[in-house]
Amino acid sequence: MSLTCLAQWPFKKDEDGKEQKDKKEKLKVYQSSRGYLIGYERGRSDMIQLGYQYNWKKIRLKEPVIRAVEGYAELSPFTGVYGLQGGYWQRHGRLKLTYGGRIGAFTDFSASTLSIGPALGFRILGFHAQGGFNLLSNSDVQANRLYASINFFIPRHSRMYSKKGDKERTLFKF
Repeated sequence: MSLTCLAQWPFKKDEDGKEQKDKKEKLKVYQSSRGYLIGYERGRSDMIQLGYQYNWKKIRLKEPVIRAVEGYAELSPFTGVYGLQGGYWQRHGRLKLTYGGRIGAFTDFSASTLSIGPALGFRILGFHAQGGFNLLSNSDVQANRLYASINFFIPRHSRMYSKKGDKERTLFKF
């Protein structure tokens, strides 16, 4: 009975009786970019951010996905606090919120602290506005506990490529 209904057949059939290819054989388009970050953070103290970001996108009409890893140095010129932070965020959809987290270290050369915390933001046209909080291991350092930041991404290298099955082909590169 199952053989006559083609229940054991590895491919799906549509209404015309044509076989559809397996999901792995569909064409998938990706983009990866890396470049510089310039930003400003407002909290307990104002901080200037300079860093580097690597992001990769899965390009599709329904539910596109973008993920990014970033690392940057922060400087507060008025309080003398320096910091290094690394972060990860992702967005599922076109105009939806980004969510992720940060981990870092701050110092004012008399005391230092480690930080970790979540971040929520919105990204459009290279600008990424984020808000979040840092859990600090030492509260003597004037690092931001609650912050709002805005970054601008300047791409240095970008590559668009497609995958079909196990084959990969570069479509665009600069």
